[in-house]
This record gives sequence, C-alpha cells and structure tokens, in this order.
Amino acid sequence: MDGLQIKALLAGLFFGLWPLLMNKSGLNGNVSAMAFAGLVLLFVSPFALSNIGDLSNTKWLMVVGAGLFGALGVMSFNGMLAKATPQAVSTLFVLMIVVQTAVPAVYQVIMNGGLSLTKGLGFALAAIAAVLLVKS
Repeated sequence: MDGLQIKALLAGLFFGLWPLLMNKSGLNGNVSAMAFAGLVLLFVSPFALSNIGDLSNTKWLMVVGAGLFGALGVMSFNGMLAKATPQAVSTLFVLMIVVQTAVPAVYQVIMNGGLSLTKGLGFALAAIAAVLLVKS
C-alpha cells in the first residue's frame, strides 16, 4: 500500500468519525458548521502557513468555487446532523456518501468521454445500494 492509499484510508476514517461526534454535540446546524470550520482552520493553519509558496499561478475562481460548494455542503450536512437521531444519522451519512461518490464518477465519465458497461453497472449498483441502505 502506498502513501496516497494510506492517506485515503485515514481520510475515510476521520471523515467517518467527525460527523458521529458532531451529531452528539448538541449544536444546531449552522453553529456546528461554524465551529467545525473554525476548528479546522485552527488545526490546519500551522501546516498550511509553513507550505505557502508562490500563489501567482493559483486559479482563484476555482478556489472560490470550491469554498462555496464546500460551505454549502458543510451547512447542509451539519444541518442534517443536528436534526438526525443517533439511530438515523448513519443511514443519512451513507446516503450522502453514495451521492458524494457518484459526483466524481460522473465527472470521470464526462472527462473520459463515454459511459462504459462497467461504469453504468457501477452507477446502477450504487443506486440500488442507496435504496437498500436507506430502507428501514
């Protein structure tokens, strides 16, 4: 296993844990989103500041777009977390992850020009998985 795969596994672990903790925090959606964003900024800043280099080639429109979509996603997600019962949070989380996984898969299909049989089957199975996982 290479370093990128290990980072992907760790990201999955950490992204899987923080919502479960936030769900139990008692904060409402927007306040929990603000607390989350503030703490992420606090913890990431020392690492980011030590790596700031030449920003002249940065595509700032892409940065702003990413920030906008990230903010909307965090507000939607934390709004859901704040209202979900501990029994329902994992099911809603799985639904979000299925949709989140489909977005880059659709992007890949668009960028690589065409839907293959295996990709089409993957989308169909993801939709079936989402339905089965959300059913009570």
